[in-house]
Order: sequence, then structure tokens, then C-alpha cells
Amino acid sequence: MAKVRWWAPGIRAYEVVQKCVGDEMLLRPDADCVIRVALALAAASRKFSRIRILAFCFVSNHFHLVLGVDTDEDALDISDFMKELDQDLAVRVNELRGRDGHFVKGRPKITPILDEAHLAERMTYTHTQAVHHGLVERAEEWPGLSSFRAVCEGKTTVEVAHLDEAGWREGGGGKTTIRDHTMRVSIPVAMPASWERLSEREAGEARRAHERSVRDCEAAMAAERRASGQWRRLPKPSGYARIDPFSRPPDRSARSPKPWAHGDGSAVKAYREAYTVMLAAYRVASARFRATGVLCAFPAGTRPPWIERAAVMT
Repeated sequence: MAKVRWWAPGIRAYEVVQKCVGDEMLLRPDADCVIRVALALAAASRKFSRIRILAFCFVSNHFHLVLGVDTDEDALDISDFMKELDQDLAVRVNELRGRDGHFVKGRPKITPILDEAHLAERMTYTHTQAVHHGLVERAEEWPGLSSFRAVCEGKTTVEVAHLDEAGWREGGGGKTTIRDHTMRVSIPVAMPASWERLSEREAGEARRAHERSVRDCEAAMAAERRASGQWRRLPKPSGYARIDPFSRPPDRSARSPKPWAHGDGSAVKAYREAYTVMLAAYRVASARFRATGVLCAFPAGTRPPWIERAAVMT
């Protein structure tokens, strides 16, 4: 049984991780794929404009997002935001890969972030995904879609441009027609709410601190590879655009359990205890509805299961 989603009151940031079906490299960063991913993310952001995209990185077989919200009600829309994004990715990238069917692997993993320190840590982790997986040495070298440079430079959008080379050549291939055959996509990137309260100088320092954190992670990962004897010259970043999109990464060692939340020990413990109380109330409400057919109140921060949602719609 899938874990009940709970958008706990007062939580304003979430980490989202979504994998491609079968762990296949369907999101490999060739130019055609990058622009399609950008179009899907931009479209989801427009439709759910109250969800703040704080950080993102798309590697070949999965992607990470850090999302912020301003209210408890906005948090409830994150599931719908992800459903919209996943469905749009499936349409756009399946067409590119000449496939059909499911594109992502089940429900996304959505984990609440309980404090500012762990928000900063998860943004760093998101922006170092390609480094973490041994694909590049520096975050900005990854040719896939990432918000790293935009966040460090204080930009409000990630800009993606793509030349329709076939159309351009059919039109004569002149320099003056390049603009006519270039598609441009803007993906909004928001600052964490705590940064918005800072002065311009303080916000600049926050951005530099984030970049230093990324550089520290890069150095630590490089040192770890050297110490383990696994140091090797990494392929050129452009080479990842030519990998087989239906291949899979090598099996990794056992992964650590999924965290309940990102925060210090006492905060995570309190969150788990509150979740247990919520879940008991949720099960009572669900059982009552199934027994009586009368839709009762579900705990704050939850949505009824699909059968109850259908009843609400009618």
C-alpha cells in the first residue's frame, strides 16, 4: 500500500526525486531531450504558478527538484504539479525516443524539508547530482538541465535555446535565419523565502555560500574517488548525449532507507510521531466513508484516496 501523502502544516519546502521507468537513461542530455524537458518543466510551472522551483537537476535516468510553497494550501498542489510534469515528460520524451507507455517509475519520492540548514543542504545535493554519480567533476559541466548557475548568479529564470537544425537547413541555412529557427524556453527559478528577506548584499552572500558548498562537495567527492582507488579521467560531458537511452546504470550497493524528512534528529522524530497520529485519523475517516458512503473530514494536509476524491467531484 502506498504511503499516505501528508502535507504537514507549516512545512514550506520539499525535495522531489523521480526515476525513469526501469532506471533507463531516457533523459540522456542530447539537445532534443533537453529542450523537451525544459518545455515540460516550464509548462508545469505556469500551470501551478504558486509552487516555487528552488533548484533542479535532470540526469540521464532520474531528476531532482527542490520546491517551495507559501501556504499550506499550496503544498497540496505539489502532487498535481508532479503528475502534470510526469505526464508531459512522457508525451514529449516518449515521442523523441520512439517508445510509448509509462515513462516514470511509480510515484515520485517527496520528502519534507524541516529547516533552513537542511534546505541549503538539499539544494547543494540537487545541484551536485551529476558530480555525485561520477559523471562530471564540476556541477556546471553537466550538459543536462540544471538550475545551478542561475541560483549562484541570482537569475530568476533558466534560459534554454535550441536550434531546429533541419528546419534551418531547409530554409537555406543563412546566419540571418538562425533566430527564426531557434526555440527559447524560460523556466522560473525562485529564491528560498528566507533569502527574499535579506538585503541585496546579504542575498549575494547567500548565493556565494551556496556555490562554496557545491565546490566543497565537488572537492570531497574527488578526494573520495582518489582515496578509494577509483580515480579515473571522466568522459567529456558532450559524450553523455550519445549514450544508449535504453541502457541502465550499473547496479549500486544497497541504498540507505528513505528518510522521513530532512531535518535534525529531534525534528524528524517529532514529524514521525505527528505522522503516526495523522495516519490513525486518516484510516478512521477512510473506513467510515467506505462503511457509510458519507464523506467525512480527513486530516488537514491530506487528500482522500481516489474513491473519496471521486465522490467529492460528484
